[in-house]
Amino acid sequence: MAMAGVVGVEMDTGVIRAVELSGSAASPRLVRAGQVEIDDEAVVEGAVADIGMVTAALRKLWAKSRFGSRDVVLGTFNQGVITRLISFPKMPKDKLDQAIRLQSGEYFPIPLSQLTMDFAVLGEKEGNNGPELEVLLVAARTAMLNSSVTALEACRLVPKVIDASPFAMLRVLPKEQVKEQTLAMVDVSHGVGSLVMLADGAPRFARVIPVSLEEYADEVGFSWRELLPALSSSPEKQEEPVFFDSLAALDEWGLKAVEEISSSINFFIKMDNRPGVDRVILSGAGARLPGFLDLLETQLDLPVEVVQPLSRMAGSQQSVLDQEAALPDFAVSTGLALRGLEV
Repeated sequence: MAMAGVVGVEMDTGVIRAVELSGSAASPRLVRAGQVEIDDEAVVEGAVADIGMVTAALRKLWAKSRFGSRDVVLGTFNQGVITRLISFPKMPKDKLDQAIRLQSGEYFPIPLSQLTMDFAVLGEKEGNNGPELEVLLVAARTAMLNSSVTALEACRLVPKVIDASPFAMLRVLPKEQVKEQTLAMVDVSHGVGSLVMLADGAPRFARVIPVSLEEYADEVGFSWRELLPALSSSPEKQEEPVFFDSLAALDEWGLKAVEEISSSINFFIKMDNRPGVDRVILSGAGARLPGFLDLLETQLDLPVEVVQPLSRMAGSQQSVLDQEAALPDFAVSTGLALRGLEV
């Protein structure tokens, strides 16, 4: 059953982004999209550090963007979020939950009492001792989540779902691409970069990677706030910004990024016994960096494309209102809203 409307919220370094969708998961419609800037100290490495600042920013965002729904799906991902792909003897879901909790010490370096955990059954395979379930575990520090929830509730917003941001991004991809290909989805946001591997129609691996606009801004000697206006909304229309030597910075930062992405992909291929990866999908504001896509394609020897967050929206929705939502920056918040329509 779909919600009447739901807002996906991403809290990034220096900015909160949100997208409101209505309709159903099968036929979603874009209602509104918007963002507000916040102090860099308000959200640090993907976690709310100043509840008061975030609360004020959320109120401003709802007023500015005129969101009609107060139902929220919140995204989170940083070093405090743990993902594990495990195999478990086939059993009913209610018994599986109990069994995982009893053996949680094998999967998490932190006591389960300090974590909020969820899991998804990805599929079934034949093990050495009979049928086994492939299970993706996701756990986050409860204290970290509580700070975000407190900020939302202070604005009378209702957190319906809290989702891992990398997994939410996958929902914006065309279904045929998800079913038929092995994909690496790389999000280059302001503060916390991530990589998630998708195979057999489901996410199978995710990790934080040190690839972000903050890292790039350090290389060029400007703040990320000064860098953003130089990025075109369309990779095809990008031009080299005139106020810094982007190519020299891209070489240094970009090659480090390639190394991080390549090592994560290779780790997954070996871990999951895969023949290779079909393509890389870029999202986040960093996807608009001039020359970055070409560098990745050359160095990884793989097709690379920038995500189209509105690709699953019903009809043509490219009005003035929707231009912001069409940016790769809004892939996470759009995916989170799509998650809400599945509830």
